[in-house]
Amino acid sequence: MQENRQKIIERIFNRRDGDGLWELIPKTHKYYPDYLHYVPNYKASLWTLLLLADLECKREDQRVTKPLEEIKNHLFDEEHGIYTLKEDHFPIPCLNGNMLYIDCYFNGKPDEKSERLLDFFSRNQRFDDGTHEEPKNPFCSNTSCYGKHTCYWGVVKLLKGISFIPKQYRNETVMELRQKCLDFVLKHKVCYSSHHPSKLMIRKLDYLTFPNFYKGDFLEILWLLKREEINSGKLIPALELLKSKQRSDGMWELERKMNNMVVSIGNVNQPNPFVTKRAKEVLDYYDNSTSQQPAQYEQKPKNGS
Repeated sequence: MQENRQKIIERIFNRRDGDGLWELIPKTHKYYPDYLHYVPNYKASLWTLLLLADLECKREDQRVTKPLEEIKNHLFDEEHGIYTLKEDHFPIPCLNGNMLYIDCYFNGKPDEKSERLLDFFSRNQRFDDGTHEEPKNPFCSNTSCYGKHTCYWGVVKLLKGISFIPKQYRNETVMELRQKCLDFVLKHKVCYSSHHPSKLMIRKLDYLTFPNFYKGDFLEILWLLKREEINSGKLIPALELLKSKQRSDGMWELERKMNNMVVSIGNVNQPNPFVTKRAKEVLDYYDNSTSQQPAQYEQKPKNGS
């Protein structure tokens, strides 16, 4: 698998232009310059760096340095201290979570821009669950991210970014934001409605997907909870769902494909090594956690309630 992974990574780097970037929109494009490096989905440099990180590209690969710095400098809003697409959906937690992720993945720790975005979202991120549980703030006009139910993907991506901050760089502010994200995810038992527990909260959230751009899947969330060493009985329904998707040959299939990437990582409804690797990591961890820490891992009630 490692050989196949590296071949895909090399094909990605071979798709760069002469400036070491991926798929730039021309100056005549309607979204230029605000969406530079963000569109086209999913070939622009931002999405391609997310793909490389999910593929576990070597962190010290120097070919990443220029595009990452170009994206950070272009999208960063100095006034507010976060990454933006100017006025569009301001502020965007999933964009900032993804930027935090690739910054910490490739650089090993949050830089000054990442520290500023962490401070911003620690003060302003909402965790509403069907109603505005706290007084509205000025950003609630962005109903895509901060409607009566806070966008779940925004919370997940912030958690993903935080998960790649080494523990020695997590201050009190980071830990408080992390806990709020974790509480929100556990409230939804990874992928279920908090108000209708047997119902998936988002359409296709149960489709195994790789890579995970801004719309991920329940496996990505379980994988992040594993990274954060979270043990809770609230994970059991999602873990059982993951087990139910394993094939007789021990593999898991790619169930939803992200189209228009610079390379393909496999076909839909076919066994996929990247999905399988992540699924095995999750189940291996929780199988061990169940046997070693029974007090922290609640058992599912017999009546399934």
